[in-house]
Amino acid sequence: MTDAVLDSTETKEPHEEEEGGLDDDDLDTQLTLISGGQEPEERYTLTKREAKLSALVVNLLEGDQAATEIPVPKVRGHILAFIVDWLKHHKGEKPPDLPCPVRTTKMERIVADQWDADFINKDRKTVFEIILGANYMDIQPLLHLGCAKIATEIKKLPQEEINRILQEEEQFRKSQGQNETAKA
Repeated sequence: MTDAVLDSTETKEPHEEEEGGLDDDDLDTQLTLISGGQEPEERYTLTKREAKLSALVVNLLEGDQAATEIPVPKVRGHILAFIVDWLKHHKGEKPPDLPCPVRTTKMERIVADQWDADFINKDRKTVFEIILGANYMDIQPLLHLGCAKIATEIKKLPQEEINRILQEEEQFRKSQGQNETAKA
């Protein structure tokens, strides 16, 4: 009989564990995310429920459950606006995983939600910035969506163009790093 008794911690699935800083009774509390970058700061409001796909936000709230404003210094205002739109659309619910490897150039065939395909249909520079912002905020599903979009674009191109894109992205990341170093 004792073999059939499970410790309560053994019965929880990983996705069922309570996320620190996000108690069920305060998931509708408003948060304000504050952008960074060289531009004037921008503020975007969403609920804790909507923000819970960001491990950065969850971890910060775990340390300070009363926090209502969260600075996101490495994400520029217009990119943070896109990220907040994505978080609000998904309402804290992780979308289905994307197929890997990507076998098509059509985003609407890759994602379960047509809204995601429409959302990520942006110019390459914006998609790269969304990827960097999602990575900084630790929003894995959005990071994967951005990477899948770039993969679909790359599948359409000759090798010379792929090399140019990768160089362009590397130059962008270096310039962002230099901008951050200049601020310090």
